[in-house]
Order: sequence, then C-alpha cells, then structure tokens
Amino acid sequence: MDFGLKGKTGIITGASQGIGEAIAGALAAEGMRLVLCARNGERLAAVAAGLAAGHGAEAFPVIADLSSQQGVDTLVREAVAKLGRIDVLVNNAGAIRGGSLLSKPDAEWHEDWALKVFGYVRLARAVFPLMQTAGGGRIINIVGQAGRQPKADYLAGGGANAALMNITKALGDEGGPHNILVNAISPGPIRTQRWQTLMTRTAQQSGKTVAEAEAQWMASNPLRRGGNPEEVAALAAFLASRQASYINGAIIPVDGGDQRCI
Repeated sequence: MDFGLKGKTGIITGASQGIGEAIAGALAAEGMRLVLCARNGERLAAVAAGLAAGHGAEAFPVIADLSSQQGVDTLVREAVAKLGRIDVLVNNAGAIRGGSLLSKPDAEWHEDWALKVFGYVRLARAVFPLMQTAGGGRIINIVGQAGRQPKADYLAGGGANAALMNITKALGDEGGPHNILVNAISPGPIRTQRWQTLMTRTAQQSGKTVAEAEAQWMASNPLRRGGNPEEVAALAAFLASRQASYINGAIIPVDGGDQRCI
C-alpha cells in the first residue's frame, strides 16, 4: 500500500530512542524528509545517520529542550529552515517520573509537565499556523495509557496523559476545518529501554528472572506479551498517510487489549 508520504516533511520529538526512533524509521522508509529532535545529541546523530544509510532519507538532528518555549522556537525555526514546511508533527518527547501524592515534590511535577504537557501544546501551537497556510497537516501525539488507567503511584503521569487525551480531542475540533487532523496513539507496555529497565528492577526486587517478571506483569494482557516499538510506528505511519484522511480526534490504543475501558 502506498501511503503517499514520499517527499512529505515531518518533525519527530523524542527521536533518539524507543518509540520515537521507530517512528522515524517508519516515516523515513515511506520517503519522508525529517527533523529529529531530542536532548541527547550523540544518540540523535546516530539515528539520523542510520536513516540516511538504511533508507537514503534526509534526516536532520536538532538538539533542543522542549520543556521551554525557547527550545520549541529553536526546533520549529530549524525545521522550517531545513524542510521548508511541516506536514507532520509527532509529539513524543517526555517521560514522567512516578510518585504518589505524598512522595512526589512540586519541582518534579513542574519539570515533568513542562516537557510532556506544555511541550506538546507549545509545539502544536507553533506548527498550527504553518499547517493552516499549507492547507493542512497531521499532528500525532504519543499519550500513555495511564491517562485512562489511574494509579496512585503514578499520579503526575496519569494526570498528564489524561490532559493530553482531552487536548488531542479538542485540537482535532480546532484543526478539522483547516484539514489539520490531530490524533493520539496510546501505547501500552512497549519493549523500549525504559521497559527493560523497569523489568530488570522488578526482577531484582522480586527475586525472579527478567523473563519471569515480564511474564507475571503481562499475565492479564490478552496477548501475554509486551509490544514492540515498530508496532506503534506502523500506526503512526498510517495516521500520517492519505489513507487516514477521515480519522481525527481519535485516541487509539496499541496495547494488545490491555486497556480495560470502552
């Protein structure tokens, strides 16, 4: 199937590893020209070089801290200079640290939300006028399933992801008349480095092997396994494509059936 993405342009944040890196690979394979953003410049450069070698893709690394307006402005300015226009934005940067009401200090709330929530909002606000002028575009937000499944020990993360689900739906309403389609992908347990770190820590604490810890963790998942970043990336490529032209304001789980809500 031809997704019609050859020659299109896009920004991917959090692109130096995990889901962001996989999405970069999927869009590069479709012939898109990309700006990749993260704070780890060495790793980001390696990802960009890999896309050039593997797909012949134009992929430009931009180092920016998206927890500030200055970082957002830098990224968008560099992206427009290198790409000329922005057809697709993938908001993926930011991992919120765990903590309960009594254990998580205000400073962590501010730091985590500055990147995960305000970073998404500021980037959307920066590219909206560009997409309006161009006659449309796609914004894809990566939003954790904690937004629908609250946990006392992940209070800030659940609240942030719930907010981003609401924001995604509202931005779909705002963008729709301008052919700016805004959707979210809500991954479940995905086998990234972050997941591996969690499983290793869980195994050490429980006296189990990593495989046993993961099997126990996934026992309630209908597929009995974690997902792969490429499975999230495949959906991102579809949402960016012309085939997804009537999907807007949707929050789509990629979790093997893990979320227990309708």
